[in-house]
Amino acid sequence: MSQSETLKIVIVGHVDHGKSTLIGRLFYDTGSIPESRRQEIAATCKAQGRPFEFAYLMDALEEERVQNITIDTASSFFSTSHRRYVIIDAPGHKQFLKNMITGAASADAAILLVDGTEGVREQTKRHAHVLSLLGIRQVVVAVNKLDMIDYDRQRFQEVENDIRAFLHSLHIVPAHVIPISAREGENMAGRQGHTPWYAGPTILEALDAFGDVRGDATQPLRLPVQDVYTWDGRRIYAGRVETGEIRQGDEVTFQPSGKVTRVKSVEKWREPGLERAGAGECVGITTEDELFVERGEIIASLQQAPIRTREFRASIFWLADTPFRAGATYTIKLATAEVQAVAVDIEERLDSSTLEVIGRHEPELQPTEVGTVLFSLKTPLAVDRYGENVRTGRFVIQDSLQIGGGGTIQTVEGDADSAVRRFSLDDFQVGADGARVVDLSLERNGVELDVTPGFLDHLSAGNRLIVRLRDPVQIEPVALLAYEHNLGFVFSRDRDRVNVVLYRERDGGAEARAAA
Repeated sequence: MSQSETLKIVIVGHVDHGKSTLIGRLFYDTGSIPESRRQEIAATCKAQGRPFEFAYLMDALEEERVQNITIDTASSFFSTSHRRYVIIDAPGHKQFLKNMITGAASADAAILLVDGTEGVREQTKRHAHVLSLLGIRQVVVAVNKLDMIDYDRQRFQEVENDIRAFLHSLHIVPAHVIPISAREGENMAGRQGHTPWYAGPTILEALDAFGDVRGDATQPLRLPVQDVYTWDGRRIYAGRVETGEIRQGDEVTFQPSGKVTRVKSVEKWREPGLERAGAGECVGITTEDELFVERGEIIASLQQAPIRTREFRASIFWLADTPFRAGATYTIKLATAEVQAVAVDIEERLDSSTLEVIGRHEPELQPTEVGTVLFSLKTPLAVDRYGENVRTGRFVIQDSLQIGGGGTIQTVEGDADSAVRRFSLDDFQVGADGARVVDLSLERNGVELDVTPGFLDHLSAGNRLIVRLRDPVQIEPVALLAYEHNLGFVFSRDRDRVNVVLYRERDGGAEARAAA
């Protein structure tokens, strides 16, 4: 992690739960506002006969000061000693939800704000659902305004339980749930001593612990083609590496066309001889074969290519003023690709606050409603399921010239790679520390684990096995294996992934279980 790295954070939550105050406090505590601006706000507050309003640091427009609401998405910068941040304040009012989508769509992480006095509200749940659909996995929850209830630990725990339960239903595991008072600064940049019962990080510490998802080299290569240039007798395919890395000499495929070639060069402007480029870098590549491909193709490794499809099932959130209709044709924008798609069936219509299914095979979705939709594409598209790659598993929906909603790909129809894969626990890698590692983090589908005598003998000799998972959903088969073979296991979280360590317990552990 370098100080030059910039992370985009979106702030979401119900109106009046304190987003602008939280952001203003972050600017204030990190010294990211000029003294003249602070004095101007202090004078304004004094004229209004009120204490210093941190919210005014963000709500700079006079109209917003009068209405006391945030009416648009705004981006501002602040810095810690760790790195720079772009922080996006997203509106909380229902009618401004489209602006929230605009901001959140480009975010790497999110702070979900909840009022500790009011608890989880309808708009809180809507915003959480949007975070899920946009594929934002790095989330911290801030329970605000605890100064108004004397920092009551029991009330905080009630709100924490409610929001964790709802987020879990969306497959979001928050990194932390933090009790704060944005106005008083409790657990923002530092601790004021009002929550001695809380031992976790402050807001700034939690943000600094987030990873740069654009720099994630652990994912398979995904380089959407932005444009194709002819220069000096060569064809150069230009774009940004979304995940993974590309190297000179790599065998790659262009999808959905299916063309295969080898990378001849990786280049940047005035840097023609690069050996590699990683996630987040904008590059041009040349290939050994002159291929005629267009914008929208995805360059990927031949062994881990995206799925070529003409039909997929997705969870969508609809925001346009007119209903989303079954049978209508929309434009799907995924990475740099644009394809026409027919909404074949609205298989489920859900209440966005409760996630309750309120209709099946419905004719339409109303604005701010959520649905499961089957799309048929008029031309092939290269995609990933959202669970395997966020960057190429989410899309936006355009209705005429208007962005009407967004969604994430859940299943791909006719995908031959959808079967459960079996893994032998003797099929391991050796980690840097010499430990055995079974890596399931790149598996798209469900897995089954085969136990061998050699694996059990390895554990019986006092050794351990690390199983690296993609997400918490994969814990179940590992836990079942441990239960069936009387093994112990512990797990640790690494961002949104989980590492499980399997081991054979000593006789004392067995005796303790028998006694229990």
